[in-house]
Amino acid sequence: MTKDPWRAAQRQSDAPRRRPELGPVPRAWLAVLCALAVFKAVGLVLVAGGIAAGVAGLMSGDLDTRRILLLGVGGALLRALASWGTRGVAQRIAVTVKQHLRGRLWDRIANGDAEGAELASDPAPDRPSAPARISRDREGEGSVAVLATDGLDDLDEYYRTSLPAIIQAVAVPLLIGIRILGADWPSALIIVLTVPLVPLFMILIGKHTQDRTDEATGALARLANHMTELARGLPVLVGLGRVEEQSRALDEIQHAYRRRTQETLRTAFLSSLALELIATLSVALVAVVLGLRLMNGTVGLEVALIALILAPECFQALREVGTAFHASQNGLSALSRIRRILGGAHRGDVRGNELPVVADITSAIDLPITRTEHQQTTPPAGFPTLEQIASGTAWGGAAPNTAPAAAAAIEVRDLVVQHADRSAPVIAGLDATLSGITAITGPSGAGKSTLLAALAGTLPADASASGWIAGVDPEYVGWAPQTPRAFTTTPWDELTLYGASNPDAMLRELGLHDAAYSAISELSPGELRRLAVARALTRVDRGANVLILDEPTAHLDAKSAARVRDAITRRADRATVVLATHEPETLALATHTVAVASPQEYGTSEQDPQDSAASGADEADVPYSCAQPSTVALPVITDTVRIADGPGSQAIRLPKLRGPAHHALRRIGRVPWRMITRAVRPGSGTLTWLFGILLAFITTGMGLALTAVSGWLIVRASVEEFIMYLLVAIVGVRFFGIGRAVSRYTERLVTHAAAFRATDRLRSTLWRSIAARGAGSRRLLEGGSPVDYLVTLTDEMRDLLPRTIPPLVVGVLSIAAISLTTLFVAPHAALAVAVTLLLAAIAGLAVAVLVARGAARSRIRERSVLVRGTSALATAADELRANGSSLPAVARLDRTGARLARAERGSAWSAGLGSAIVVFACSALAVAVPTMSVGTPGELACVVALLALAATEPLEEFVQAGHRLPALSEVSRRVSPLAAQPEPVSTGTAPAPVPVRELVLSGVAAAYPGTDGSVFRGASGSVRAGGWLVVSGRSGSGKSTLLSVIMGALRATAGTITANGIPLTEIDADSWRSRVAWCPQDAYVFDSSVRANLLIARPRDEAPTDDEMLEVLERVGLADLVDGLPDGLDTHVGAGGSGLSGGERQRLAVARALLTRADVILLDEPAAHLDRPTAEAMMTDIREATSDKIVVLVSHRGDAQAPAGAEIVRL
Repeated sequence: MTKDPWRAAQRQSDAPRRRPELGPVPRAWLAVLCALAVFKAVGLVLVAGGIAAGVAGLMSGDLDTRRILLLGVGGALLRALASWGTRGVAQRIAVTVKQHLRGRLWDRIANGDAEGAELASDPAPDRPSAPARISRDREGEGSVAVLATDGLDDLDEYYRTSLPAIIQAVAVPLLIGIRILGADWPSALIIVLTVPLVPLFMILIGKHTQDRTDEATGALARLANHMTELARGLPVLVGLGRVEEQSRALDEIQHAYRRRTQETLRTAFLSSLALELIATLSVALVAVVLGLRLMNGTVGLEVALIALILAPECFQALREVGTAFHASQNGLSALSRIRRILGGAHRGDVRGNELPVVADITSAIDLPITRTEHQQTTPPAGFPTLEQIASGTAWGGAAPNTAPAAAAAIEVRDLVVQHADRSAPVIAGLDATLSGITAITGPSGAGKSTLLAALAGTLPADASASGWIAGVDPEYVGWAPQTPRAFTTTPWDELTLYGASNPDAMLRELGLHDAAYSAISELSPGELRRLAVARALTRVDRGANVLILDEPTAHLDAKSAARVRDAITRRADRATVVLATHEPETLALATHTVAVASPQEYGTSEQDPQDSAASGADEADVPYSCAQPSTVALPVITDTVRIADGPGSQAIRLPKLRGPAHHALRRIGRVPWRMITRAVRPGSGTLTWLFGILLAFITTGMGLALTAVSGWLIVRASVEEFIMYLLVAIVGVRFFGIGRAVSRYTERLVTHAAAFRATDRLRSTLWRSIAARGAGSRRLLEGGSPVDYLVTLTDEMRDLLPRTIPPLVVGVLSIAAISLTTLFVAPHAALAVAVTLLLAAIAGLAVAVLVARGAARSRIRERSVLVRGTSALATAADELRANGSSLPAVARLDRTGARLARAERGSAWSAGLGSAIVVFACSALAVAVPTMSVGTPGELACVVALLALAATEPLEEFVQAGHRLPALSEVSRRVSPLAAQPEPVSTGTAPAPVPVRELVLSGVAAAYPGTDGSVFRGASGSVRAGGWLVVSGRSGSGKSTLLSVIMGALRATAGTITANGIPLTEIDADSWRSRVAWCPQDAYVFDSSVRANLLIARPRDEAPTDDEMLEVLERVGLADLVDGLPDGLDTHVGAGGSGLSGGERQRLAVARALLTRADVILLDEPAAHLDRPTAEAMMTDIREATSDKIVVLVSHRGDAQAPAGAEIVRL
């Protein structure tokens, strides 16, 4: 048997487990819960007394109707009040604690201290063999987003069930036990002797459950990270034809998640089975002993009935503790991860306003300041409100603080930066003075971006840095990284978040005014880069005196690059500008240069920037460097412009969003019942669902039968002389008790297995739909969208299906069964019982559904917003923090969290009110039955009364299931548009020609789905094998979009493309993609090794050899880098390739494309982040490697990079 390392890791810890501190729980609310627990116990005693008095009065002929009704109605009111209040108060406590923890978690994320935290103590054995697997030993963007939403929401189970159950486990058994003791001490003795078995088994099984739950929670985190990784790298997977292969890897991941979670559920359900068997057998023992004593005349009927009705409640209170304990394990596991993040190390910062001075030994030494986690304090008078900060209207358009008087020089002294697991530093002992416009020069991989990251305070969390940087005030920095990432949805809103008083003017200055309200996810890389520069310039306009720019003109056409250079020059007198660039025109702006080439050589010079660039090109590469991840991560928070609007908000109303991203998926206005029924259709396991519903009804039926037979046994025993007549009932009590526990266990396993299979199929469907839409709607690939669709919403549906469908059916069947039984044993009461139960169910359902319908739907929507927003915060944390914009970003999330809290509180109160109606109606009906049954045998009246009382459980579940219906419909509404597969780009069936010798474009035009205008028109050109076709045009003109059309990922709206004379519309799409390899701009590098990133170029059965990989790395200029890495090809490159420089990532992506055996190679800005000598050498090698292939190149330097005679297509 294979050893399970997950469980082994758990056994290695000798420290005892204890339930962690869960946050600020107000003592007043705990006191309210205690009072409600007392109300519940007193209510149970009163209802039991009323029923017992009524049945005993029928048997004796002395029926005190007034006393019975007073007891019953009073008890019913107390029970209803306790039910309603407990749910509402518990949810309020949960919301308070979750908001507190969520706020602290957001602070850590914004400070860059969340991602990279340890995720698991031991690697998982289910790691897939796919090249695109992810790192499993740290928190990632996806897992952090799920943790802040699903993880914290799992704490609801603790506060809604576990906390009230713990309180009730003290109050209810104590008060009820005192009542039983006062009525019949032998019954109390039996209960006292058997009750300890419940916590004993609960502890024994609970220890094992915690281990299983930790494993399942870790599996969910890995699934979330994998979803994010696959979505980010989808353009690469599409371009290399590896989508289906990675889809199978996804199936492996979700299978592991399902297996782990089902193991946890199986253990938890087994615990419930054991607890229920103990409780059932104990109550059966009480019932049998009472029956025998009744026959002997040693106990009265009323006392016996009180003991029989109250005895199960003693065990029920303790059973609820065990059930709640298991239900809360997911939340506690998530909480431990949150605690680990909150207690982790803070990101260091070597920046300060002054250099340390040498002082007298008796004087204090001014050491470099290390930034710590943001501490929330009480704001001073006049400080802007949260709403003003979130909406961008704080400080009335003026800077909140007074900036330093003038731009001062930046002093760098003895700066050393070394990344984790690297033997040599990236920067070693750098001394430099930065003033005016300083250019950081050096070849690709020399550490330019690392130096800029140190200046901006955005070094990776696991990097170590020493030395000093003086003259940089973190509050007055403008930072534009090499690979920008956004927090909001539109350029206008992004600049508003960064403090722009006039976003339109800034956008117009950089030529982005036409894209002001477009979706950021649909911007071209050049437009996105200009937006990043605009944000940094906005900071300077707001008072920043340091402007740090990493490749500010990369991906830009000449006109756009000139705009950027002019904008930089206009602010050079207000800020010290530090930039890195490979563009000669941008480098010419510099008044000073700092060359970085190797850890041994650093220097500052006043020489001509052009000379500096030329000399730097000859300097040696550093073996390893780390810069910003090369992922164009454009998260989308919500489908509206702002998330900071709402009642009482003073946020400025923005124009309606424009752009294709916001119309890619059509919303459905009605409840998508087809989507819900799809989960239980024949292909999704209809028989399994029907079997689960049948088992649920059998469970409820056996519970009702157990109650009825027990009551009949007690009453009949009071007048029966021969025990043989009662033996059948005694056996029935045991049979129904054991049968109920076993059938409940089986039903839970069956229904949850069916739900898992249904949601796994849904997740696969959604992923394939996202993959098919990827080129047409990049909004689906970025930020938290993949995690929202593929993890949050699918898991929500998985949880809702078994808690909605079976209880609704069972509730209706239970009313019918109780009514028919009553008609058979007490026909005179059948109408009253049926009408009461039916009205109670309808009224409770109406209140639970109609009152909180908007709240339930709002909860689902706001949770989706939080998932996407938290993912956006994690993605853009470095830029927000470096630009001093973390506070307004977190404020926006706080506003969303407040709306979610309101929705959750409203939903809980309405659900509690619905349950209260059912509890009151069933309790009152149970007490009233004896009063309307004069002349009916007492044992039959007792059967009907106890059935009415037992109906509380199925009817409560029926109401709660109805309460979940709006949430289920909202989840279905959100995923339904995406679950429908898009219209295929090509319906052709012909195989692709092998090899492809000619590619011809004739008047091609294209548009993104859901948009009216074309991205480009009239693209024409031709190229033969061995030739190059160069596509040029201004930034945003559609060059990359044309490559998507050639690749077959986007339909051409006009014109034709032919391969060897065959139109692409006649060629099978998968067959064509197998002949094409695409290297997109800033191609994603997966969180794996160098080897794995290269292996993905081909199918597994055609994997390249080490020699082939080393040869292609030599062609792109990475051979020396790999030789210097500690593990060579097996060296891990980090999330998004963060262990490589921007140029190294780009060259690795090109190498990956060259490894394919495609006939058509599509290269999109392959040399964007490379210095000129490196770029020229790489392009020469590419021309040699593709001498028999068709190459389509997109480049702003196409004329220089393409071979002579290449045809140029201008857009």
